[in-house]
Parts: sequence; structure tokens; C-alpha cells
Amino acid sequence: MKKSTIWTIAAVVIIALGGGVFYATQKSNSNQVDASYNSAIQSGKEAVKDKNYTRASDAFDKALSIKKTNQAQAYKEQADNMTAAIKATKDGEYNDALAKTNDVIKQSNGYSVLVSHGKKLTKTIKDVQDNYEHEIKPIFATAKQNEDDKQYDQAADQYQKVLDLPYIDGKYYAKYKKQASDGLDKNKQAAKDNKNEAESSSNSSSTSANSNGGDTGNAGKTGEGSMGDHKVHGQTVTNDQIVQLRKRVTKLGYEGMAWSPQDLIDLYRKSGRANPDQITKNDVQNYLKP
Repeated sequence: MKKSTIWTIAAVVIIALGGGVFYATQKSNSNQVDASYNSAIQSGKEAVKDKNYTRASDAFDKALSIKKTNQAQAYKEQADNMTAAIKATKDGEYNDALAKTNDVIKQSNGYSVLVSHGKKLTKTIKDVQDNYEHEIKPIFATAKQNEDDKQYDQAADQYQKVLDLPYIDGKYYAKYKKQASDGLDKNKQAAKDNKNEAESSSNSSSTSANSNGGDTGNAGKTGEGSMGDHKVHGQTVTNDQIVQLRKRVTKLGYEGMAWSPQDLIDLYRKSGRANPDQITKNDVQNYLKP
């Protein structure tokens, strides 16, 4: 065999071996990238399971930096929109919050679990908005009117009503709870200051009245009425049902906060309805008839 032929064969073998090594190296690097990407995606999914959407977004962003895919981009956008929707709900910006959850649900290439979370959050947002519009907001409006009329005790009572609502300790109501707490403290202090001022200004006239004698008597006395019947369909009406009844009356165009719990229970009983949400305007009108 010629020497030149031997060298040619050797060169071919070296090139083949080099190509094999290069291919193996490239394949190994590709596998490492895929493994890192999948690990980041999985971390994001675990964070979604824990409803930690900020951490999920960071994980999906990491996956995106490893390998730009429509999947990672979509998942990150969904997580970011969930975070934004939660913040908007806490801030009382319900339309913005609902727009964000709608983006989560409609996201192309989105993560199905995030879609499910988006649907659940949408329902929660609507419930919170309903409670605010038909219960909390009217109470605050009444309290503001009381403050304008310098009826501080009545205003304090209104703010206390907000603090007594069964759902007010929920995380989406913190803003309103603080507003009510601050309003209660402010009006209690204003009522106290008014009382002290009135007592101070009446000292001289009080002394004069005592010297002249006489009995002022009782201008009147408000007694507590009968507690009434708290049962409907044989079951005691719960606080949650009273809240539902008050919201229903308000939705039907009446001043729900002006109704006492007993009035609401009596309306419920007289309507004959199976649950508060079924009560109609005609039921209310019939109840209010003399």
C-alpha cells in the first residue's frame, strides 16, 4: 500500500472520530439545557400549586432565559397576571382585576392549572365586589352623611357594622377594615369631645336649675321589643342568611341597612321562598303593605 494512501485513510479516521466527539458533545449540551429548562418549569408549577405566583413567575422567567419557548412565555404571563389581579382586588379595582383573570383564562399556550386558578379567582373577585357594592359601600355612605351632620355616635355605629361583617377579616377586605377601624376611632373621639364641650358649657345653667328645684322627669324611654320568631322553614336563620337577605333587599332597590335582622327574617318567612336569593320585589312590596 502506498504511503499516501495510508495517510489519507488515517486522515479520514481522525475526521470521523472528531465528528463523533463533536456530535456527542453537542448532544450532551442539548440534554443539559433541556434538563435545566424542565427543572425551572417544574419549579414554577410547584409554586403555582402553592399559589405563590410571584415565585412561579421567577421560575418561568428562568426557564425562558434557558430556552425561549412559547410555553415558558405563556406561563410567565399567566403568573404575572394572577399577581396583578390579586393586588387589584385588594386595592378595590375590581374591573382591572377581572380583566387580568380573563387574560389568564384566555392565554394561548397557557398552563391548565393557572387557567383553573384564574376561574376561581374570578368568582372570588365578583363576590368581593358584590359585598362591597351592596353592603360595605352603602354603610360607608351612611357613616359619611352622619359625619357631615355631626352625628358622631351614629357614624361610629355604622363603622362598627362594617367591622361586624362576617367576611371582613378576609384578605381582600383589609382596605375596608382599616377604613372602618379608623372611622370608628375618629368618631368615638369626636363624640367624646362634643360631650365634654357640652358638659362644660352647661355647668352654670345646671347650677341655676338645681337652685330653682323641680323634677325634669323622663322625656321618654326606648324599650327593647320582642325578639320575635327567628325560624324560617323550621330552621333558625343564620347570620350568613341575614347578610344574604340584606344584600337581596338592597339589590331590589331598598335601603337594606335600614332593615333590622327581625324584619329581614319576617320578610323571608312571609315570602315563602326556599332561599334569600329567590325573594322578589313583589315579595318585599307585599311585606311592606299595612
